[in-house]
Amino acid sequence: MRRLHVFMVLVLGSPLCHGHGILPDEIPMAAGTALRNPGELPATTVAFSAQWQPQSLRLPLNSATSLTIHNSSNDWHLFALGDSRALSDQNLIHRLMPDLRKDYPNTRLSEPGSTVSLPWRFDVPGRFQLRCVRADHQETETALLISVLAATR
Repeated sequence: MRRLHVFMVLVLGSPLCHGHGILPDEIPMAAGTALRNPGELPATTVAFSAQWQPQSLRLPLNSATSLTIHNSSNDWHLFALGDSRALSDQNLIHRLMPDLRKDYPNTRLSEPGSTVSLPWRFDVPGRFQLRCVRADHQETETALLISVLAATR
């Protein structure tokens, strides 16, 4: 009974439960913060066919953008944003369940020819990747490399 009580306090009494049930409007993740209701954001547009265009992005620390992804390929993709460790965990999930088509805060399912948006605040410095985490795509497709740079003085 004690565990149930603690769970209810965490879910019902947490500041995380406003807005969308138990999901907050801002979700901290490995590559920054996923934004659920960001309002108007500038778009950063990338396209994927056999490779990414452009092949890399450089963004300033604390920049917020709607990462707009156009799938120019003839296949569906589950694009995921993260650092190499976070993506390796998601890669494992998709190796175990290869047909899983599930959006998480850092992923977007993209059918052929579609354009999807990933509103994001890049508030963690470092090098990150945007890649398809479908099991049969992980070894053959390149990643979009994203560098988030702190301002230099």
